[in-house]
Amino acid sequence: MTNHRKIVLDYLMQETAFTEAQSFVDRIQEINESFETVPEEVIDSYGELNEYELWEIIRKLACEGKRRNK
Repeated sequence: MTNHRKIVLDYLMQETAFTEAQSFVDRIQEINESFETVPEEVIDSYGELNEYELWEIIRKLACEGKRRNK
């Protein structure tokens, strides 16, 4: 069983430039639009997430961005 949340979270943690607020939004948009630069596994996993899981990922990224920008 694949952990879809972990796949998406790991991708966003690696690809988000936490010094730029717009970076996270750009990465989510790239996943939504299935850009060629986004691995297929991430796109598929993102499609399997429910709203709660997506908000949990957003919360974790926001906390990480806050921690890194203190």
